Amino acid sequence: MQWTLHPANTFAQHQQAWDELNGQSQNLAILNADFVEPLIEEFFDGDELLALGETDGKLQMAGFFRKTGAFQWATVMPSQAPVALWLSEQHKFNPPAIKALASCLPGLVISIDFLQVDTRDMLLSPAGDFELSAYITTGNRPVPPDFDDYFKSLGKNLRQNYNKVINRAAKAGDTLGIKCMSEPTDIAEAVRIYGEIESQGWKAQHGTAVAPDNDQGRYYTNMLSRLAAKNQACCWYYLINEKIVAVDLCVSQNGNLIILKTTYNEAFSKQSPALQLKIEMLKYYAQRCGEISNIEFYGRVMEWHTRLDSTTRELQHVTWYKNALVRRGINLVKKLKT
Repeated sequence: MQWTLHPANTFAQHQQAWDELNGQSQNLAILNADFVEPLIEEFFDGDELLALGETDGKLQMAGFFRKTGAFQWATVMPSQAPVALWLSEQHKFNPPAIKALASCLPGLVISIDFLQVDTRDMLLSPAGDFELSAYITTGNRPVPPDFDDYFKSLGKNLRQNYNKVINRAAKAGDTLGIKCMSEPTDIAEAVRIYGEIESQGWKAQHGTAVAPDNDQGRYYTNMLSRLAAKNQACCWYYLINEKIVAVDLCVSQNGNLIILKTTYNEAFSKQSPALQLKIEMLKYYAQRCGEISNIEFYGRVMEWHTRLDSTTRELQHVTWYKNALVRRGINLVKKLKT
């Protein structure tokens, strides 16, 4: 494999090849070029490198890397990216190819960290050349072929709570509803509404809330608008008396809908609007015959994920070491620091 290095801000020149490789690898919207390029614009520092690995002129591996210490490199990991910005044909980690990458990166390289790797369909060849360390357990909920049967299979408490919200609203004369916004012209308003709700909650106190004029707001508006133009993004609302009280920002590709961010108005917490919205989304997609076959969460598994009978799997950090001696030495240093 022949590797070449490029400044990350030249990514636009390689988008088509990147997307083709994504289709042969994990085939996820969160690795789509229209997801990645806005990340570079808003969250990269400028010293990151785009590494491209080709065999016979065909791109087979690609990723963004930065130096993290003496002789050590890692994939670039903005907090807005759920998984490593790394692609490999068939989602494979191959020792000779990674060794060639290490030789191509500047200076002596003794280890490379591939951060937050989705273990689904991941191939380590051979596994002994890499070390895995746990990141988080995440989850996904396949869209049921029959929503009524699925709902009946859920726990008694969830079903009762879902029905209580609906029955209380009916007695109070309140209207409940959902709305899916998917036009590019709707995206900026959806991000604004999301930020408005989030700024009323705990994230505002920590300065992490999305706002139209901050880097997160600009990123989500840009990225979602670009993907919406290709029918690959949508924003879901849950409404009480026509007031938006919960919002999910989503992207989709290959039948997988990924919920990137979710927020709700804490004044309506008794109505569980965020969870009610997820149930309504599952009902919506179950009635549309394969339009979306799976809903991905990619965040840490939470109690409500299990209540929806979600499937779980691990996200792992994958580390390549130059040799066994380096591996033992680095691990010893880590132990001494703890």
